[in-house]
Amino acid sequence: MSYSTSSDQSAMMTQTPSSANVSAVPDLVKIGQIPTNTAIDIETDILDPVVHSDRFCRFQFQNKGILHSNSKIILRLNKSAIKGFVPVGTGIYSLIQRCSLRVGTKTISEIDDFNHYMGYKSMFLSNEHQKQREQYTTGRQLAHKAYYEEGATGQTEFHGTVEHLTTKAVRVGLDNGQMVTATGAGDDTVDLNPRVFLRTGDDDYGPECAISLQDLFPFLTQNQLPLFMMKEPVTVELFFSDAIDERMSLVSSASNTKGTSSFPIDTSATELVADYQYFPQEMMEQYAQQNANLSFTYSDLRLAKRTIPIKATGSEVKESIIVNVGGAGRLVSKIFTTLSDDDISSDSILNNYHSMSMDRLYTGTSTARYNGVLTSNVKYNDHFLYPVDVENSAQQFHYLTGAEGMVPFVQREEYNFEGKGLSLGKFSGYTQEDPEHGLAGRFFYQAHKLNRNERVNSRGIEIYNTYDKLANSKSSGANTATLRTYVELIRVAQLNDGVMDTFFA
Repeated sequence: MSYSTSSDQSAMMTQTPSSANVSAVPDLVKIGQIPTNTAIDIETDILDPVVHSDRFCRFQFQNKGILHSNSKIILRLNKSAIKGFVPVGTGIYSLIQRCSLRVGTKTISEIDDFNHYMGYKSMFLSNEHQKQREQYTTGRQLAHKAYYEEGATGQTEFHGTVEHLTTKAVRVGLDNGQMVTATGAGDDTVDLNPRVFLRTGDDDYGPECAISLQDLFPFLTQNQLPLFMMKEPVTVELFFSDAIDERMSLVSSASNTKGTSSFPIDTSATELVADYQYFPQEMMEQYAQQNANLSFTYSDLRLAKRTIPIKATGSEVKESIIVNVGGAGRLVSKIFTTLSDDDISSDSILNNYHSMSMDRLYTGTSTARYNGVLTSNVKYNDHFLYPVDVENSAQQFHYLTGAEGMVPFVQREEYNFEGKGLSLGKFSGYTQEDPEHGLAGRFFYQAHKLNRNERVNSRGIEIYNTYDKLANSKSSGANTATLRTYVELIRVAQLNDGVMDTFFA
């Protein structure tokens, strides 16, 4: 099935480049500004997958125009009697285990455990974006708000008909824009539910969301594909996560069916909305002549995984590990890690897409209270990245911020389990402050920017971690956790006479 539409910015004058002046032709494939007097036509095709099952699908583009990086893939889950909702931190991205962008037989970009990767990336979206845009487009709803105490008799939070008795904001919790009613101590007693279009069990359809191509492939955040210059087929492949436990979070109730509840994809609704850009024909022809050999420099990711044993609360031991995450012979810009509790999946707000902090104990005598500590460092090219091992969580937060160039939008208790600031209220039946099924200590991601601008030697990159009081939260006993390390590599793709080739920088 294919539909086409065309629109022209008629208010703009068509620019006719001069053959004598090559600078008159802008760089059409780089994402950025172009002359405002350049006319642009947009053609939209709705593409069906050429192959589709519940675990895999493949799309193929037509070799025409310039592919817009913000083209969307539409995914929808089947209607189900099982009550579930898309995980708060990943939304519909929880469905994708691996994604791949290919030109002919060459792989341009590929990410394994993509859903876990998006659990990391999503916390850098602002509250406004999460609440007002992402929950409607991708299903992510990790926005926060201050929770106010409202007096002994209770008030309705968003209505101004009753004067608040206090203005003290004692807690922070999730905010998806819905009105909530509190009693007693205020919002701490409230049960917030996911929006109806993001859950199953009470609608004619399952959740339906749109995924941007530039979120799937870092290559497309800086470049757009000149399909009209390419002789080989360009395809997108999606490998879906397991229908049981990995796609959705279950509503907390007595009928919790973790391990058996399946959420299949509605294969009839999957489609790719591809936007092709067209500049004036003479401009595109001249661009192709001047750029018969194109070079693209971009970031790509490689994943290293390691299983770590964790003890039951109260029986923790200090454990040190050294993990080689690869990168030998490559230019590596940064690495970041996630540590997810393997026992937690569909029975939590975030599903398994989290990174657990060290344990905490705030009960008993003051001498018995503690927060666990992660001591870390990174070694490559025979030198440690930090002259002194990092064990201060504030310093680890600083390095995380520096690696991404922005501050994550998470609360302190969510990051490192310190303090008491999360709402005591619930989200879909799960207490937000709960460390096992809620948000506390579930965003303890680590990131390191490798700033020497040098190639990694044959030994690769090594992570040195010492876990002091790495324990399951509350009810869980001894278990395992999975340490995922994403290595950001610099790659180069070259388009020579319509044929693409790739290699590491």
